[in-house]
Amino acid sequence: MIRALLLLIALTSTSLTAAQDASPDSFIVVGNDTLFIMAPVEVAGDRVIAALPGVMRPVGVLDADDLAQQPLRSVADALANEPSVVTGQRQAYGVQSDLSIRGSSFEQVQLLLDGFDMGDPQTGHHLMNLPLAQHDIARLEVMPGHGSSFFGSGAFGGTVNVVPRRPALGFSGDVGALGGPDGTWALRGSVNVPLDGGSEPGLDPRSPIGNQGHGLRVSAERFRTDGHTVDGQWSGRDADLWSATARWLNTAPGRQDDVFVGFADRRFGAQDFYAPAQSYEHTTVLVGTARSRRQLGEVTLEPRLAARTHHDIFTLYRDDPSRYENDHQTLKVLGGIRAATPLGGAWNLSGDLEGVYEDIDSEGVRGGETGPALGQHVRRRGSAALELTRNLLPVSLQLGGRLDAWQGFKARLGGTASAAYAPTAAWSLHASAGSIYRLPTFTELYYEDPFNQGNPDLRPETGWAWDAGVRRDNGRWLASATYFERHEEDLIDWAREAGSDDVWQVMNIAEGQVQGVELQGGWRHGRGHLVTVGWQFLEREADFAEGSEAKYDLLVPKHYLTGSGTLILPWNLLATLRGRWIQRTGGDDDFREYAVWDARLRWQPGRLAVTLDATNLGDTRYAEIPGAVMPGRMVTVGLEMAF
Repeated sequence: MIRALLLLIALTSTSLTAAQDASPDSFIVVGNDTLFIMAPVEVAGDRVIAALPGVMRPVGVLDADDLAQQPLRSVADALANEPSVVTGQRQAYGVQSDLSIRGSSFEQVQLLLDGFDMGDPQTGHHLMNLPLAQHDIARLEVMPGHGSSFFGSGAFGGTVNVVPRRPALGFSGDVGALGGPDGTWALRGSVNVPLDGGSEPGLDPRSPIGNQGHGLRVSAERFRTDGHTVDGQWSGRDADLWSATARWLNTAPGRQDDVFVGFADRRFGAQDFYAPAQSYEHTTVLVGTARSRRQLGEVTLEPRLAARTHHDIFTLYRDDPSRYENDHQTLKVLGGIRAATPLGGAWNLSGDLEGVYEDIDSEGVRGGETGPALGQHVRRRGSAALELTRNLLPVSLQLGGRLDAWQGFKARLGGTASAAYAPTAAWSLHASAGSIYRLPTFTELYYEDPFNQGNPDLRPETGWAWDAGVRRDNGRWLASATYFERHEEDLIDWAREAGSDDVWQVMNIAEGQVQGVELQGGWRHGRGHLVTVGWQFLEREADFAEGSEAKYDLLVPKHYLTGSGTLILPWNLLATLRGRWIQRTGGDDDFREYAVWDARLRWQPGRLAVTLDATNLGDTRYAEIPGAVMPGRMVTVGLEMAF
């Protein structure tokens, strides 16, 4: 923790130079969920980033207004409304959530924080452990399929980009509270402080910083719950969470400086999370990011630096910590520089050089004796990427190449290609293909407990993916269809003899193929009424050894149906109903198939807002992770006030 703090202090105190923010006509939002980058290309900016290359690849977008309308208890809840994303929550408020996109494992999803790779080298179970609360999020962006050449090839299923809120121009803020059953409550607040003497004349002081502005946003949240009951018994899933963030932004003609720091402390009951035991877990995460942009003629430069440290104390038997406990500390530091320049004729060239350092220091207690758990390990990576784009209707093209050199592994060359054809403003066709490659996590390599055994001889997962689809969006009606395939080699999973109680052994167990279809439809009324529906159908084939079973293979769904409807009512009322139905091919009754409905009623006469959320309206018994039964029907009340 101390070395990470020193790194962040150095990061935030570095003298920053900056580049021009993207001009307003460098992007458009189509149907509120597809982004189209137009010249000039912005390099990893916080509005449209190179990882999500717009109409060439469909991108699902949920902004702050969308999040305010939905009956959500966590970021994972918000993502669950995307038809390509399946969540694996172990507790109702997102203390630990796995993600699966297009039938991927939870290790095969890439998470970005405003364009910075935040993947945890210890395990994908910590992917969503970000140091910001729901009200800190300006936008969620989801790009299914292989990743961008700029951000690595580990996105087998897809990429999620979480964009934090920016400071506002004038002094402003908000406070909020939440209460519900099972001893559930939350308090939060945020404040925007202008650092340039005030806001520009005639500008809403709560609007985002535009072409000029210098401000700071600070926020904090505290949440507690005693945990729900299952069959009249306490579930062992209590939680005590708090987080705090600060973002400093300085935007002026020709430059932008941006620094973000966030910290979160999460203590929660982890019964049946990984093993049939009354477990407990305590995690802390500290993240710092800094970018600086400057326009040098036609060239945009962006030096960038980020650090993330994560501390995880896992107690297998919470009433007897000395029996078995793990103490894992990881550090990830990445730095690099990006550049972009127009080539003429609507062609643009972008480049990226990046270095990454990852380490883990892991000890454990076994029967009262302290010793190494995962041990101490270090790995480093150097990368270079180029991306060539053509953004000129009706044809848009993208070609990307990437070279990764990991310490202890052979250098790996990969690539991506995308194309889109838009014969009219409403219709578009798109296709893409790309290579995929993922190193094992430290847990997969070195973990050991009475129920699970890692494997230091694992090989990286490799493969390639492609998709093609059609989309129609005239601003009121939306319809899209996409077919996709993914071919994988050296798949990593925890396996054992089928039906046995043997220890789960992680190994390269199979070659596999995933193919599926995504359908989406929607209608938006001029007053704001909205109806959306989505369906994902998946077929997965894997060449497992005869007589074996895989621990996480069951998580892949066969069918996944989502839908939501929002009505704008008189008297400043808004009502939303949303649901999802999932069907898998295996697992127990709670896990294999279920349908869940949630509703929100929101009253917002002005700067005051009151919300009433009813989740799991049908009181369905279900589990997103085998054995971790989620809460039944719950009603919570929220109050917010802006100033």
